[in-house]
Amino acid sequence: MDIKRQWKSAKIWRRGICAFAGTYGVCYLWSIAGIIHASFSVLSAPVMLLLFGLLGRTERQLGEMADKRLLWRRVRYGAMVSFLFSVAMIMGYQLQNFGMTGAGVRGKLLILLRGGCLGIAVFPFTNMLFSTAERIPLRGPVQEGQGKWKSGKVFGISAAAVFLCLVPVWLAYYPVIMSYDFHRQLDEASKGFTWFWPYQPIAHTWLIWLFLRLGRLLGDLQAGMACMALFQMLVYSLAAGYACAFLYRILRRPWTVAAGILFFGVFPLNSVLALCATKDVLFGTFFLLFVLLLGECFFFSRGKRRIALSVLLVAEGCLMMQFRNNCIYAVAAFGVCWVLAAGKERLRVLLLCVLLVAGGKGTEKAIRAAIGTEMEIAKVEMFSVPIQQFARVGYYHGEGLDEETWQTLNHYVPHEYWANYYPPISDGVKGNVAVTTFGGAWEGHMGQLLADWFRLGVRYPNEYLDAFLELTRGYWFPDDRSYAECLGYGTEGRLGTVYTQNIGFLEDGTEILHESKLPWLEEQLEKVVSGNAYYDWPVISLLFKSAFYFWALFLVWLAFLYRRQRKQAVLCLFPLLYMGTLLLGPVVQMRYVFPFIQALPVLAGLLLINGERGSYADIE
Repeated sequence: MDIKRQWKSAKIWRRGICAFAGTYGVCYLWSIAGIIHASFSVLSAPVMLLLFGLLGRTERQLGEMADKRLLWRRVRYGAMVSFLFSVAMIMGYQLQNFGMTGAGVRGKLLILLRGGCLGIAVFPFTNMLFSTAERIPLRGPVQEGQGKWKSGKVFGISAAAVFLCLVPVWLAYYPVIMSYDFHRQLDEASKGFTWFWPYQPIAHTWLIWLFLRLGRLLGDLQAGMACMALFQMLVYSLAAGYACAFLYRILRRPWTVAAGILFFGVFPLNSVLALCATKDVLFGTFFLLFVLLLGECFFFSRGKRRIALSVLLVAEGCLMMQFRNNCIYAVAAFGVCWVLAAGKERLRVLLLCVLLVAGGKGTEKAIRAAIGTEMEIAKVEMFSVPIQQFARVGYYHGEGLDEETWQTLNHYVPHEYWANYYPPISDGVKGNVAVTTFGGAWEGHMGQLLADWFRLGVRYPNEYLDAFLELTRGYWFPDDRSYAECLGYGTEGRLGTVYTQNIGFLEDGTEILHESKLPWLEEQLEKVVSGNAYYDWPVISLLFKSAFYFWALFLVWLAFLYRRQRKQAVLCLFPLLYMGTLLLGPVVQMRYVFPFIQALPVLAGLLLINGERGSYADIE
């Protein structure tokens, strides 16, 4: 009896120490988030009591698990997610409020230590997350005719409904939202093919040229751009309808269709972005289609249907890669992972992946040859991160650098531009580097560049790390605001979460005017996407944050691994690898996240598929 009492007392003391450490983590987070002396606040006492209770409840739940291997599996996964999320929150608030993370080895160790303390407070919630993942039911093979409707009917209804939902938004922003890089592409399109610069995907510039030409034939450039908007709406609606039908085949519930229509057709980030004349709209649509076709190949095809779907996957993948220059790297990396996981089908999958990569590159060359442009892709985009790192070192230490270091830094980023360093976007410094030192110091000098970059990084590791973290903060920090404010925000400037500046100029001075047919609706949408009104919406505001979609995607992938859904985990690597290419980009913007917004419901739906041999077509 005494031993039991002592053991129970030890557990209570251990739980109390953990609750205190977790409370310290929460209070530290509050303090860097803006609550002064949070640890001194009376609020810390109820936080500790609440955490003590949560830890006790979690301990009892884990103790009831009979399978010890599953127990430690859940603890490992929950602890990992808790720690990563906590470190992200701490570093994010440090950057957002102080402009830098904790300096030096001591500063970084404190981040890890405080992240561990905060992770204790987060663990009960991640435990609930993986406990819920265990209870998600698995479904057997879906046969046509199961459920109330056939999938073809669901596709038609959903596609038509999404298109109709977009029509009022189109009228509000008539003829189309002419923002982002549209103005540069419009200028190239008006001059002719030889002016098409691969800085933007040539296929997309060609589409602008096509509808600009249509507008001239009609004698109304507005009508031409309106037709471009309708074309985007049609392609987007068809992909959305396919996604709704795909999810209905899995869930077999009518509410799936209604939820899909509302998400794809009404949710402001989707409906407004779908009307933007930027490459990311069509790329995001083709990205969704590619994920859907991968799902078909992985789970719903066999025999001749598998061959047909494989051909369609290659063709659609080649088309997708023409609308984002960096997509081919994600496809290539995914192909390697897919081949390694393919088992007995490795040869077939290898051939399929080779065709995908070669087809994507070949299609690009064929388009360039047909267009006749000889301009090369602007490689300066690939160096956004090191340019920011050099600029940050110059910005903070320029006056105190020794002569040799000053000359090295000036060789890559001229000293007169160090003051232009702006943490969340590299365009300011990068644009100047592109027209000054890029040709002589960056392009074609990779060996010397890497040596100098590494040597400078050893001397200034904090600046290097912080420059990277600042440039990518919107992807991993849930409370980030830079993705929605990096160039300002407000309904006057139209530069908030989604850029909606709406006017186009041709070289001869001709304007393509924006004339809203539904000004009231435009005003309401502008409050959300330009004025960032969702800041005041509790819980719902999460859906408007770029980091939400990264974390959701990451957690879905971890859920696949946790549940040992091997094929789903392999499929989910494609969007994760594409996300990896964005970490080297010049800025975080919601249009870059658009593909993940589209694909997330489909990927989450795959949690319900068992994928066992004999139930679905197997790739292993």
